[in-house]
Amino acid sequence: MPLRRLHPLLLPFLLAAPLLAQGTDDEATRTPSDFVRFVPAGDGGHLDTAITVYEKDGVKLWLFGAVHIADAACYATLNDRFTECDALLYELVAPEDTRPTKDRDEGFNPLGMVQRGMKNALELTFQLDEIDYQATNFVHADMTPEEFAESMSERGESLLSILLDMMMAGMQPPTSEGDAADDDERERAPAAPTFDLVKAFRSGEGRHTMRMMAAQQMEQAEVLMARAGGGTLLEGRNEKCLQVLARELGKGRKRLGIYYGAAHLPHMEKRLVEDLGWKKVGHEWLVAWDCKKRPDVKFDRPLYLLRTRCREELRADMPVAPLPLDRFGDEAGDVMRMPLECGTRLAK
Repeated sequence: MPLRRLHPLLLPFLLAAPLLAQGTDDEATRTPSDFVRFVPAGDGGHLDTAITVYEKDGVKLWLFGAVHIADAACYATLNDRFTECDALLYELVAPEDTRPTKDRDEGFNPLGMVQRGMKNALELTFQLDEIDYQATNFVHADMTPEEFAESMSERGESLLSILLDMMMAGMQPPTSEGDAADDDERERAPAAPTFDLVKAFRSGEGRHTMRMMAAQQMEQAEVLMARAGGGTLLEGRNEKCLQVLARELGKGRKRLGIYYGAAHLPHMEKRLVEDLGWKKVGHEWLVAWDCKKRPDVKFDRPLYLLRTRCREELRADMPVAPLPLDRFGDEAGDVMRMPLECGTRLAK
């Protein structure tokens, strides 16, 4: 997977195809696994997250890759799949056994504000609003705020240092043969497409362009997190989850699932396969973001066409050195450049 620079606004989330697609024969058993991918399709594509399956001593374990904002259909599929598990272990740094509800009071939560802002901009839905955390088989498997703070203190970490480590990791040169291969592939691959958001929104394609841009960068999240190394945010919380897994296995559970952010899963899989004796037996892909091109329902196309025609007629009639009208905002420009003759022509 070629690595490109990840936009900082996507870091909080690292944290028209079939909805489910089986992995290739090689993916079914190969480790390390890919847990996020972007698949181009025409002038759109789709962002997928993985569902991987492991077996040990007659017990099955599913790793469900989570993204915190996604299409509602993605979360509906996951809710159905979770019912197949005797116990579904979920991530959430919160007091023990916290179960989020849709009418929860989040108070002042900067991270939640960023996530909801991105959800609205990309016309997606929010994980905590769509997943049924009240299901009887759900098991809280993450640190409490006190455990999280204590672990960071012991490691000499802060939220700012974690963020800086992740940003710096994206700029590091390759440090292994695998990283070198990724960088060689990046050099051979065509440059990542550039997006003119102003132009896109003026043409009614702004939300589609934003979704495509974000989806292609989200694919790089697991690589970035792996380069950033361990720490409380990733490995510390994973270890707490594995402790809860051991507890649930001790209760005789035979079908278990872990629903954690996709960026957590490379380390989680490594611990399961290399240290705990699990064997990978299956891999499938779930569409999280359907990025096929679609009209923006909030875009007033007739008004856009009217303004475009007015600009063209004004440019044609201006004498010498016409004003750069595109530098003015639409509303201000309308006041300055709407002579009666333009309205007369459009009425004909």
